[in-house]
This record gives sequence, structure tokens and C-alpha cells, in this order.
Amino acid sequence: MNTILKIAWRNIWRNKRRTMITVASIMFALFFAIIMRGFQKGSYAKMKTNAVESYSGYLQVQNKDYWDDKTINNTMAIDQAVVDDLSSDERIYAIIPRLESFALASSGESTKGVAVMGIDPDKEDKMTKVKSFLEEGEFINENDKSILIAAGLASFLGVGVNDTLVLFSSGYHGATAAGLYPIKGILKLPTPEMNRSTVYLAVKEAQELFSAYDRYTALVFDLKDMDQTPAVEKYVKQKIDPDQYQVLGWELMNKELIQMIETDNAGGVIMIAILYMVIAFGIFGTVLMMTNERMREFSVMVAIGMQKAQLAKVVIVELFILTAMAVAAGIMISLPVMLYFYYNPIEFSGDAVEVMQDFNFEPVMPMSMEPNIFVFQGIAISILSLIAMSYPTIKILNLEVVKGLRT
Repeated sequence: MNTILKIAWRNIWRNKRRTMITVASIMFALFFAIIMRGFQKGSYAKMKTNAVESYSGYLQVQNKDYWDDKTINNTMAIDQAVVDDLSSDERIYAIIPRLESFALASSGESTKGVAVMGIDPDKEDKMTKVKSFLEEGEFINENDKSILIAAGLASFLGVGVNDTLVLFSSGYHGATAAGLYPIKGILKLPTPEMNRSTVYLAVKEAQELFSAYDRYTALVFDLKDMDQTPAVEKYVKQKIDPDQYQVLGWELMNKELIQMIETDNAGGVIMIAILYMVIAFGIFGTVLMMTNERMREFSVMVAIGMQKAQLAKVVIVELFILTAMAVAAGIMISLPVMLYFYYNPIEFSGDAVEVMQDFNFEPVMPMSMEPNIFVFQGIAISILSLIAMSYPTIKILNLEVVKGLRT
């Protein structure tokens, strides 16, 4: 085996130009495949993170009827002892209570339907970082009787900090829900839909408004790792009464997003497959050229006593070394580019910003550094090279020495 390896290594560098062409073709193909896949995976991860951390959380505990019928009457009372028990799990970063409903918001002659978010300000900020979106005014506290309003909604209603907003809705079990709230702050939320129609109240004040005392629409779970969601979901289900409550994972709450990602991913896989077809023909063309121009060399080797099987092994080892060099080089040149875009994601401007915001996407394209991106692309290229190795192997095993010597 050592002899075969030495001969293969010497053969590789006998024709440096051919070697560099072969390595470069595989290297750049792998480079573009890794970069393309890195942007795709980064965009998907960003979409998921935005959906989870801007609103839904990783898990939610709700009244068993609330998901299908989101009304104030399907709220739930919470046993604080159960909440404390769940909070002690090291995988759970925070459990955030919410009371959500809808109301008409009015100021002067302007009126609009809005989503009313009753939150625990400190706990909510730990997950959604809502305080960081404060554009003007001050943030509310848990005992506040003021309101926070999204910037898009404030612009539509023509209101600002210290103005008063009227909220009117239907409360728990048909009670009238109406109140006057001074605007304490204006938030520029990252999700366009929320930025156009959201107001925030302290959860205690929201319970007072909707006459839903000590009741909540959901307990939102912020976890330390998204991959732990299935395990934590199973754990929470064991702790609650399934006849009263249900546990929803973030994927179930964001079905449309998951379907869109799967559809786009399928398109990305097709594009990668087309790229691989181009790569495959490039590799095969290089192997074909290399094999045909060396037929006389192969014939001489067999004529002086080398077995065809041994000669085929030498060529296979050559191609394996070339592929390994190309894969390593492709990963090495892609790493600096990926690291740059990982820390400096592409930010869109102009018309692209409006288009992406219309689809509720943040106008950035981040890069993913998942190890499986490198592993998968490297394996795929290696498989294509191994398939290409079949051609010189077949040619050598069926070599006619006399005919080859006359080539």
C-alpha cells in the first residue's frame, strides 16, 4: 500500500498544471455550494429566531380550547406552584405570562383594530427584547397604568408620547372593556405586522381592562436552546392537567413559516443538485482527459509487469488525494468569507426592504456556520469523485496493451 501511495503522489505532481486544474474545478464548485447553502441556512435560522423570540416563544401552555378559538373567554387560571416547579428546570430560561385580546383603539377621529398584549414587562423583555425597540418615551413597569404603542400604529392614529388612547372591547364573559390610557412610550417593532397594530399593557392592567382577574391566555416559555424544545414539551405535558391545558411547540404555532421554509429549502436543494450536476460533469471531464492522455503510460506500466488491478488502485488513490486536497481547499477558502458574513450579515436597502417587510421578514441575510454545511457538501463532492473513478478503473482493467502502446 505504501508503494501505491508513493507512486500515486509522484504521478500527481508530474503534471502540475493538470493537478491544479482538477483541484481548482472541485475547490471552487465546493466553495460556491457552501456559500449558497450557508446563506440559505442562515436565513432560515433567522426566520425561526424572529418568529420565536419576537412573539411565540419556544413553547406555550394554553387553555385547551384557546388555540382553536382565541377569545377572552378561553383564558385560564394558573396554579403558581406549578409555574414555580416548571421554572426550576435548568433548561427553561423564563416563563412569561400573557393576556392577549383585541380592541378598538381610538384617538380623535382615527380608529383602528389593535392587538392588546398584556405582559410582565421585565420577563417579556428577557425573551423578546421589547425594551430595545423603544423609540421614544419610557418603558412600562408591572404596576403601570400607561400604555406602549407600536410606531406604525402611532403614526396611523396621529398620536405621540403623553397623548391619551381610548381602548374599547368586550371583556371576560361579556363584560364591557373600556379605558383611557396615557401613552408612555413608542416602540418600533421589527415585525411589520406587529408594528402596525400592537399595544402593550402591564398584564395586571390588562386583566383589569378585560375583567379577567388572575387569568391568562398563555404561559410563554423561553428556553436556553431551541433543540431542547421537544424534550421540554414532553416534560411540561407531564406536569399539567391535559383536560384543562395544552402545550404547543413553536413549530405548531408557526406552521405557515415552517411550510414556507420547507418549500424554499426544496428549491434550494434543486439548485444545489443542478450545481452538483455541473460539478459532476466537470470532474468527469477532467478524469476523462487525464485517463485518455495517459493510456500510453498505463500500457507501458502493464507491459513491464505491473498488474492491471494494481495500476487501477494507483489511479484511484490519485483521484482520492486530489479530491481530498480540493475539499480541504474549498472549505479553507470558504471559511473566511462565511465568518465575515456571519458577523456582518448582508443588509438590504431600497425596494427590497419594503418587499421583505411586506412578508414580515427582517431585511437582512445572515450566514450560518453549522458544521453540517461543510460536512454534507464535502461528502457530496467526494461521492461524485468516487463515481468518476469508475471510468479510469474500467479503462485500465480492459486495457489492450499493444493498442495502448501505439497511442
